[in-house]
Amino acid sequence: MPRIIALLVGIDKYTAISPLHGCVGDITAVETLLKARIPAESLSLRVLHDGAATRDAIIDGFQSHLGQATADDVALFYFCGHGSQEACPPEWMTLEPSGMLQTTVPVDARIGDTFDIADKELSALIHAVAANGAQVVTMFDSCSSGGATRSAEDAATAGVARMAPSSTQRKRAVMDYIAPARTLYDPARIAAHGPPQPSHIAIAACQNFETAKEYRVNNVSRGAFTQAFEAAVGALGPSATYVDLVTAIRTTVRVRAKDQMPSLSVTGSADAATLFLDGKAGVSTMTANFAPSRSASSPGHWWLSAGLIDGIPESGTVTVNLHARDAFLRDGIKATPVATAIVGTVEIDRASLRIAGDASVLDPTAVYSAVITAMGSVPLHVMVTGTDATAVGTLHAELSARAARFAVVAERSADVPTITVQVSGSEASILGMDGAVLQGMTFVTKQAASIAGACAHIARWYGVQSLAPVSSTLNGKVVIDIVPAVAKEQGIPLDRPAHPVKNGTVTLTYDGAVPPRLQLRLRNTSGEALYVVLVDLSDDFGSSVLFEDWMQPNSVAVAKGGRAVGLEVGAWRDPSYTVGFDYIKVVAAKAQFGSKPFAFHPLLPDGVARVVVDEVEDASFWGTSLVRVEYPR
Repeated sequence: MPRIIALLVGIDKYTAISPLHGCVGDITAVETLLKARIPAESLSLRVLHDGAATRDAIIDGFQSHLGQATADDVALFYFCGHGSQEACPPEWMTLEPSGMLQTTVPVDARIGDTFDIADKELSALIHAVAANGAQVVTMFDSCSSGGATRSAEDAATAGVARMAPSSTQRKRAVMDYIAPARTLYDPARIAAHGPPQPSHIAIAACQNFETAKEYRVNNVSRGAFTQAFEAAVGALGPSATYVDLVTAIRTTVRVRAKDQMPSLSVTGSADAATLFLDGKAGVSTMTANFAPSRSASSPGHWWLSAGLIDGIPESGTVTVNLHARDAFLRDGIKATPVATAIVGTVEIDRASLRIAGDASVLDPTAVYSAVITAMGSVPLHVMVTGTDATAVGTLHAELSARAARFAVVAERSADVPTITVQVSGSEASILGMDGAVLQGMTFVTKQAASIAGACAHIARWYGVQSLAPVSSTLNGKVVIDIVPAVAKEQGIPLDRPAHPVKNGTVTLTYDGAVPPRLQLRLRNTSGEALYVVLVDLSDDFGSSVLFEDWMQPNSVAVAKGGRAVGLEVGAWRDPSYTVGFDYIKVVAAKAQFGSKPFAFHPLLPDGVARVVVDEVEDASFWGTSLVRVEYPR
């Protein structure tokens, strides 16, 4: 039987640094929640409060308790306490451009020669648990917890930050870190295999430059994040995915603490679209949830978990149907909406909703699945042509139902980029913007759903490719360098000159039958810390994420740990297809956002589209960069 094996740590009574007040209460609430929702035979808990939460006890909790987890189990680490930073040893500096490691602060930290638990040590502990096949989930209600920490304020309206100052202990040498961390982050191992990616899902109370707040309400201190977590689990039910959970938590936390943005990150083979704590099967779509106001005199709002980074336009009418969360499980695509809403203010990662009609039909304690039914503007039009009126009408209906989020079904071509579905006899082909049939995109007309899915997939690809805020001062601030690489080369020099860019394009050449190899280097030339996602939009209408992380002002980073990437014309392509191309695109913002909207499988040559979905913020808050790479064969 699958088990939930949890290590819960809450610390208020620090001695070497300032005490906190709500952490033990938070962990007690999480313990109560888990016991109420999970059968006793499926739940194995180890709970450490205050004096019991020493450095050795937390490390042992990973190794001897969470280490029991095997395939089908979930290993959960939930920490409420202080977080901090410490100087990075020289041997690991290439992995930490800021020169600092994030730390989790145990109760005995900084007493004598007892150190914090550094993020590299935590990664090694996670790696060992994940190696047994378990799904590992970490949750931190602490400051800098986007890397791992917590802070506090003493007023109900201001909040107290759970953040400890950097340690004044002696600077740690590599030998001061636990042996598994020294092994995992050995420079020779990294040179050969790239930076380690311990497979796990990490949920943090805030970004790594923010503070996580605790508040006193009715004379009781609680963390804003953990309170929101409790409410979200109750509202979402067992069908919630990790994406659903964090989306709901954000809505509540951001109303209470506007400078605290809970974050979600996934490494290795982990998948945030899986069910939270192995819950029942459910549907994962955009969600709409209600955020109660902090002021009794000010009403709350409904929010959509999609924004500018997801392609929601600032102008034009965007309408949304709201469904009960299990509606699609019961009724499929024919599910009847509970209510309709119109998008109001659009922010980087969310949008306010105005409920059309009677809003009392919605439960403010619930979270609803949201389906966009009309967009104010989209980057692509789709036309259907042919003499068979019945087939053309069927395709119109399917496209209108399935592709409205990404494309407009148009009657005639306009200035907007347009692809065409051409019906001829019993076949229908998808034509690109140049009027040529896209390879592998010919169907029998009765495959209307597959044709509509393929068009939606192509439109989504164009949506990511064209995504850019108008007049943003951040456009082009993260420079993409296409750097030549040599086969089997390791440790590509950071100062190697990049290929020249001419009219927005880099042209590479095959070496006989050998395709070109390259390294992707990023330079944040702005004076802002930016969250950066780098994607490769390939000519088979696929999109893959090559880099996702914070970049400090005026810093340099490399994709895939500096390992080389090969680009080649697909073997399945027709011989007449002689010039392959990729678009390498950066989306950067001052706040963390999810990369999931930008990653999707290629549209395979047999026309089977595996369609996905997702979301972005204001022109002063985000920007993009784009380079086209051509490689004739």
